[in-house]
Amino acid sequence: MDYGKDILNRLIDMYERRGAFDKDASSLRAIQIEVKKVYPAYVDRYNHEAYKDINVAIEKLCVEEFVFAEKNSAGQYSKVRLNIAGVSECYRKLKRTSIPEQCEKVKKSLTEYRNSESQIVQAVIKDWCQCLEEYKKLPYDLKYDGKRASEIIRVLQAVSKLNSETYIRNFSTALFKDSKRFQKEFRSTVETILFDYTDEVVEKDDILGFYNLYENPTYVMVKGNVVIQLDTSVIDVSEMPDGIALSNASLEKIRAVTVKANKVITVENLTTYHDSDEDDAVHIYLGGYHNYSKQLLLEKIYADNKSRDYFHKGDLDVYGFLILENLKEKTGIPFRPLMMDVATIERFYKAGLYKELTVSDVKVIEEKKNTKLAAYVDVLQFMLDKNCKVEQESIKALELME
Repeated sequence: MDYGKDILNRLIDMYERRGAFDKDASSLRAIQIEVKKVYPAYVDRYNHEAYKDINVAIEKLCVEEFVFAEKNSAGQYSKVRLNIAGVSECYRKLKRTSIPEQCEKVKKSLTEYRNSESQIVQAVIKDWCQCLEEYKKLPYDLKYDGKRASEIIRVLQAVSKLNSETYIRNFSTALFKDSKRFQKEFRSTVETILFDYTDEVVEKDDILGFYNLYENPTYVMVKGNVVIQLDTSVIDVSEMPDGIALSNASLEKIRAVTVKANKVITVENLTTYHDSDEDDAVHIYLGGYHNYSKQLLLEKIYADNKSRDYFHKGDLDVYGFLILENLKEKTGIPFRPLMMDVATIERFYKAGLYKELTVSDVKVIEEKKNTKLAAYVDVLQFMLDKNCKVEQESIKALELME
């Protein structure tokens, strides 16, 4: 072992952990190591070689004025203390970059994105620069890695520009000329950042889809008494008992939609879609938050069929209501909740068909119940009081039990 280098690195590590680079030297308590604790071999009477090498290393560091140390009467060093006045030379000797210098380099690497049109990118850079101003490590395990931070911002910038369904491998190829690199190196971090900085409360597993980034093609499933007109053909969905699945790409080919039922019901879950059997309704499976293509389809349906009643059937949890409000806000369609009331959740609760709330659930309910979700405060309060939430897939099980 190069004991001299190891001793200096340990002392500089302590110096950095204490934030000594940002403090007046006179206010610092001694930055030192206890030799026998760090190097047990130093007091091993059978390991004279280690004892000799450590002594030589300490003596050399003292001569170079990197440290202060004194021998006892037996010729042993008890403690080695860093010479604060020589810290800059220590960094040069070790070929280490000081934390203030690292922070400046990271800030410089982020400057090209300061004028980004993405609100998320702007918010992330603002928070990161604040960390760097205070000499704190960046979150998401980025620490002081300017290259990695810049790459993450570049990915966030690209994600924020997606306005149509995009497949992850294509996205990765376009960005890195490597179809798997996004998945391997960036997906987990980018998902977490988007989850943290997205105003809409979206579950983490769905966050990439919220920004139009998907593993595979997604579909809108439609069933009921409805006729869909394309450029050169017409589809009468009522002739298909289980309905039809339309890819996002095919949604753009729809020219007109005629709803012959009195209700249009969007559903959050696929099982709920398959279980729904109301005759006088058209059911549309959205799969959580809708994307741009699905929004266009809903707007087309509403434009052609404004006299119909519009409902949404989602999970009886806080996210189900947030999805409903997002649906209303983005499409402008006056959706009403269906089977998302106190009476329904009480049925599930009494039957024991519910899950307990997570810490995150409680936090979001408390934040939103009197603001964005004020219209649903009664059912949200029931959730809090009974510590319960319900998935709509359970409805058939409930009916069998009753």
